Amino acid sequence: MFDGKAFAAEIVEAVRGHVARSLEPVLTRLAEVEARALERGEKGERGADGADGKDGDPGVAGKDGFDGAPGADGKDGRDGTDGQNGIDGKDGAPGVDGAPGKDGERGEKGERGEDGQDGAPGRDGRDGQPGIPGRDGKDGAPGTDGADGRDGADGADGLGFEDLSVEHDGERGFVLRFARADRVKEFAFSLPVMIYRGVFREADTYVRGDAVTFGGSLWHCDEPSDAKPGDGAKGWTLIAKRGRDGKAGDRGVKGDPGVDGKPGRDLTQLGPDGSKW
Repeated sequence: MFDGKAFAAEIVEAVRGHVARSLEPVLTRLAEVEARALERGEKGERGADGADGKDGDPGVAGKDGFDGAPGADGKDGRDGTDGQNGIDGKDGAPGVDGAPGKDGERGEKGERGEDGQDGAPGRDGRDGQPGIPGRDGKDGAPGTDGADGRDGADGADGLGFEDLSVEHDGERGFVLRFARADRVKEFAFSLPVMIYRGVFREADTYVRGDAVTFGGSLWHCDEPSDAKPGDGAKGWTLIAKRGRDGKAGDRGVKGDPGVDGKPGRDLTQLGPDGSKW
């Protein structure tokens, strides 16, 4: 006969052993990390070069030149005096051309004339020279190392085996409960072990692992079902088939005759069909 409590105790011990083996590397690594002394980090690498300086502003465009003032007109020279009339001479032979006379002296400077009209617009001034390119910026000095961070606060204590309890619902269900003060962690699971539920009842719903008697045969439930076992119903597997009826027994011995009017013992037996032999 299946012993649910003994089986549950074996399951609990197996679970405890598995959890202990799984947590052992983690606890060992945690102890090594807590025992390790803090080390100062290596000095950071040199910062990247600074960006190039901006180009200088373009030169200012040259201004238009002023128009020159018009020159003043010179004064007219004085007229010379008339010479005396000569005596008419005889026509002489044509003379030889004389040499050209010298230029007269330059006349005195005349008064300043009125301002002339505006001259034509001057030509556009030439573009200014491009500005001198800015010099490349110098590399920034490496930053100083940051101060060491403060140690973090200690974490809350974890739940261990001393906080573990196991509850069994009397059938297939188990609950592993880790509890300490107001901290509770629960892990529920069930095992599909076979449980005999007696004669099949149409009002009940059966789950995997249930076993019932129906039509003289023993059936196992493979999945939740409220259908009758047999006749092609899904979810049921035949465990033990009903046996054949036994042969009729031998005829019984005739009873003793009665004494003093009392009836004797009835030694007849009932046959398979319910009739007396």
